[in-house]
Amino acid sequence: MAKVFLGIDYGSRRVGLSHADELGFAFPLPAAVAEDPEMRFAQIGKEITRLKVTQLVLGYPLSVEGERTKRCDEVDVFAAELNRRFHLPIEKVDEALTSQAADDIGGRKPRSAKERQEQARSGERDSRAAAVLLQDYLNSRGIGA
Repeated sequence: MAKVFLGIDYGSRRVGLSHADELGFAFPLPAAVAEDPEMRFAQIGKEITRLKVTQLVLGYPLSVEGERTKRCDEVDVFAAELNRRFHLPIEKVDEALTSQAADDIGGRKPRSAKERQEQARSGERDSRAAAVLLQDYLNSRGIGA
């Protein structure tokens, strides 16, 4: 069976999402940005079903030194809920510097505070970060090209 990956960049208000298959190229998906966490999980579930996802790759917020941070506890709770709902294997990967890399690779830089706020609300940056972390994961395991 072909592996299909969903990259996830967890945030308490926005969850960035990305997709890749065994060809090894990660692409951003629309972020889960609903106010209600239940609706964010519903969107994640729709993507899992639509893409026939077999593996979740979740960004894990380790410190620069590779140590656990306070935010790791929050991500652990989120991971447990993903597992409870979707029963898919979850690989936690260090997400260090993915947001900065996402800024470097995509999207037009916002020109005003309003544009910055709108871009943040859309979750576009979060999904680009999810694509970066998923691409790093695939590359580190020799998946794809």
